Amino acid sequence: MNFTNQPGRRHAIAIAAAICAMPALAQTTDTPAAPAAPSAETQQVVVTGMRASLQKAQDLKKNADQVVDSIVADDIGKLPDSNVAEALQRITGVQISRSRGEGDRVQIRGLSQTQTLVNGRSIFTAGKERGLSFQDVPSELLAGADVYKSPTAEQVEGGIGGVIDLRMRRPFDFAGLKVAGTVKATDADYADKRNGEGSLLVSNRWKLNGQDFGALISIAHQKRNYRSDMQELDPPSQLADGSGAYAPIGAWYSYEMGERERTGINSSLQWRPMRGVELYLDANYTKLESTTDTYGFYGSPYWPNWTAETNSGAMWPRGSVTTENGNVTKGTFYGADLTTSGYIGDNDTKTRQLAIGGSWRANGWTVKSELGYTKSNFERFYQEVRLGVGTSSPAFTYDLTTELPSAYPELANPNDLVTPSQYWASKALYFRQKNEGRETTWRGDVERNLDSDLIPRIKAGVRLTDRKASSSEINTIDDIWNAGGTGPVGGALPGLASQIGTIPYSDLLHREGAGTIPKQWLSIANLDWLRDPQTVRSALGLAVPAFDAGQTFDFGEKTQALYGMADFESELLGKEVTGNFGVRYVRTKTERRWQELQNNGYVTRQADTTDDDFLPSVNARMELTDKLIARVAASKVVTRPDFNQLTPSLSLDANNRTGFVGNPDLQPLSARQFDTTLEYYLSQSDYVFAAAFYKKVDGFIQTTTSDVKYGDTTYAVRTPSNGNDGTIKGLEIGYQGFFTNLPGYWKGLGLQANFTYVHSKAPGPLEGQQTALENLSKQSYNIVGMYDWNDFALRLAYNYRGKYLAGTENYYVNNGATMSQTPAYMNGYGLVDAYASYQLTKNLKVAFEVSNLTRKSRSSYYGVTGTQFGRYADDRRFGLSLQANL
Repeated sequence: MNFTNQPGRRHAIAIAAAICAMPALAQTTDTPAAPAAPSAETQQVVVTGMRASLQKAQDLKKNADQVVDSIVADDIGKLPDSNVAEALQRITGVQISRSRGEGDRVQIRGLSQTQTLVNGRSIFTAGKERGLSFQDVPSELLAGADVYKSPTAEQVEGGIGGVIDLRMRRPFDFAGLKVAGTVKATDADYADKRNGEGSLLVSNRWKLNGQDFGALISIAHQKRNYRSDMQELDPPSQLADGSGAYAPIGAWYSYEMGERERTGINSSLQWRPMRGVELYLDANYTKLESTTDTYGFYGSPYWPNWTAETNSGAMWPRGSVTTENGNVTKGTFYGADLTTSGYIGDNDTKTRQLAIGGSWRANGWTVKSELGYTKSNFERFYQEVRLGVGTSSPAFTYDLTTELPSAYPELANPNDLVTPSQYWASKALYFRQKNEGRETTWRGDVERNLDSDLIPRIKAGVRLTDRKASSSEINTIDDIWNAGGTGPVGGALPGLASQIGTIPYSDLLHREGAGTIPKQWLSIANLDWLRDPQTVRSALGLAVPAFDAGQTFDFGEKTQALYGMADFESELLGKEVTGNFGVRYVRTKTERRWQELQNNGYVTRQADTTDDDFLPSVNARMELTDKLIARVAASKVVTRPDFNQLTPSLSLDANNRTGFVGNPDLQPLSARQFDTTLEYYLSQSDYVFAAAFYKKVDGFIQTTTSDVKYGDTTYAVRTPSNGNDGTIKGLEIGYQGFFTNLPGYWKGLGLQANFTYVHSKAPGPLEGQQTALENLSKQSYNIVGMYDWNDFALRLAYNYRGKYLAGTENYYVNNGATMSQTPAYMNGYGLVDAYASYQLTKNLKVAFEVSNLTRKSRSSYYGVTGTQFGRYADDRRFGLSLQANL
C-alpha cells in the first residue's frame, strides 16, 4: 500500500511551477503606464493601499545583512490570525502545529529549536522547555515579525532552527499622535458560541526644549470559545484466531468544549534628550487562560477476554471477519470493556517583561546598553472521574469502510449507555503542574564606523544572563469503586452519584460523514463541579494530594557571551559584494537540583556543568544587477536541551501509564549550516526568490523507552539521549506582487505564494532507525490571493503542509503476547482563510473574516498497517470587526 500523500505532491509541483511563472505575468515598472493609466489620485491610492505593506516586508528582506523573511502588521491584520503562531505560518519555511483548531508550536525548516526575541531580546514561557508558547501572544500586538534563517555574531544564540524576532511598536515609530482600535464579534460554528474582542493603540510624541518624548500603550484582548470532536482508533493487534490479520484494540471518542481568554499589553516610553542620544523603557505582558471540558467514551474488545487459555489480551472474532491487505475492515469481537470519562483541564500562563536601555551615537561611534527582566508562570489543573459501563452479551463491532470509521459496542439494550443501573464508579485522576521561569539579562554593544573601503564598520559586545526554572507536579490515579455505596450508580458514593447524568451533547463528529459511533452516555453532568478539588476529593473519600517531591526540579543557568564582527565591502568579478563575518563565544554554567527516591525517602541530588561554544558566522551579498541579488551564508549554531531533559526528575502520566525521566549527561545540539539565495526584485514591492539550505546537526536527541515499576504500577518511561548526527536540506521558492500591468480595476489583483521542500534524516523515535524529523512535513506551501482597489480589500489564503511523523504508538503482535512500536503519521491538510474589508471613511473600516472556511478536519494513521488512527474536527470561525485608525 502506498502511504505517500500523492495529492499533496501534485499540489506542490503545481505551486512550484506557478511561482516560477509569476514574473512573466507581473512584469511591472515604477513608470506609469501609457494612455489607459488611471488618474494620479487613483494610482496613489492603489500604491499606498495595496503595496505599501508588501514594500515594507520586501525592504527588510532586500536590505538585510543575512537571510531573513518578514511579515508586517498590515499583512497580519488582513488575515484571521489570532496569535503569533498563526501569523508566522505565512512565512516561507515556517510550519506550525495545531491544538483544538488553533496554531501553537512553530518550526523553521523542520526544527522546533528556535530562539525567540522581542525587539531583539529573549522571551520565553515558563515550562519544561526553553522557548516561547507562541499562542500566548495576540497577533494584534505585533508591528511585524522577522524570521532569521542565518545568524550574525551579534544575535542571541540558542536556535539551530533559526531566530524569530517579534517587533513591538514604540512611540517614535509614528510622527505624532496615533490612535487605532478594533472591536470584533466572533462566532465559532461548531461550538455555537459568540464572543467579543478588541484592541486599542494610543501613541504620541512631544517636543519640549529641543527634546523628544514619546509614550505608547497597546492592548489586545480575545475571548474565544471552541469545540473539538475526536475519534481515535487504538493501535492494531493481531487476532487470536491465527489468521495474522490486525484490528484496532479499541476506540476513544470525545467532545471537547473550551474557552481561551488571551490578553496582551505592550507599552513603551522613549526619550531623545539630545542629538545622538536615545533612552527607552519597554514593558510587555501576556496572559492566556484556557479552560477545557471533555466528555469521553472508550470501548475495547481487548482486555475483557484476558485468560491464560486464550493468550493474554488477545482478540477473538465472533463469527467471520472481512479483511483487506491483512487488516480487518468489518467484524464483531467478543467482549466490550466500556468506560466513560468526564474531566477538566485548565491552563493559566502569564509572562511579564521589563527592559530599559539606550544608545549614544557620535563621531562614528555607537554604544548601546540594555537591562532586561522576564518572569513567567504556568499552572495546569486536571481532574477526571471515570465510570465503568456494563452490558449483557458484550461485543464490539468495527466497520472501517464507512466515511467515518464505525467502532461501537453491540448493546443488548440500545439505552444501556444512558441507563444509570449499567454504570459503576471506577477511577479518579488528579493532576497539577506549576512552573516558574525568571531571567535577568544585560547586554552592551559598541560599534565603530571606520574610514575604510574594505571594512567600513566593526562591532563588539557582551551579554550576561541569569535564568532560573522550576517545576512541580503531582499525578495520581485512585480506584473509587465502593460496593457499600448508595445511589443510582453502582458502587458510587452519594456525593458522586448525585453529580452523574446524561451528557448534554449527542452530535459527535456529525460533519464527518456516515458511520456508527456512540454519541451520548453518562458522566459528570456539570463538569464545573470538578474545578473544586476539595469538594470533589471529599465526595470520593480522598484527600487532595500535595506535589510529589520526585516530580520536581530546580534549574539554574548562567551565560557569558562575547562577540566580535565586521562588515565588509568588496568587488568580485566586477560586482559589489557586501556582508559581515564574526564569531560569538558563549560560556554556559548550569546548576540542577532534584529529588531522588532512595530507601523509602527522598534524597536531594545536584549536578553542575560548564560548556563553551564558539559560533562563527559569515554572510555575503552580491548585487548581480540592480534587481538581482545573490546571498551566501555559513555558520555554526547551538541549542541546549530542555530543562526536563537535563534534570533526572520523574514525570508520570498515571492515565496512560507513561513517564519521562531526564538525563544529566545530555550534550547540546549543534549544527553547521549553509544557505544560498537568489532574489529578483521586479519593483519596489514585487519580487521572486529561490533559496537552498543545508544543515548538519550533531547529537540529535532521541528517546528510548523501558518499563519501570513505581509502587504497584508499571510505567513505560522514556529517557532522552544524544543519538547519531543528522542532516536537513531543502529548497524554498516564493513570489509576491500585484499585477499592475493588467487594465483598469484588474490592477488590484495580487498574489503571494511560497513553497518549501525539506528532506531530513535523523535518529528516529524507534531505536536504531533513521527517519525524517518528527513533526516535519516534507512539503508545505502558502497561496494568498489578494485584491485591493480603492476602498475594497480581499484576501483568500490557503496554507498547506504535507504528511508528517507525529510520534510512535505501541501495537500488539503475536496474538497480543508481544508489544512493539509503530510510527504514527498525520496526513497532509490545507486550511482556507478569508478576509474582506471596506473603507467606510478615511479613518473607519469594516471587515469580515473566516478561518477554516472549508471546515477541514485532520486525520492520522498507523505506519505499520496504514489504517486510520485519529480524526479531529474543529470550528469554522467568523469575525466581523470595525476598525478605526486616527
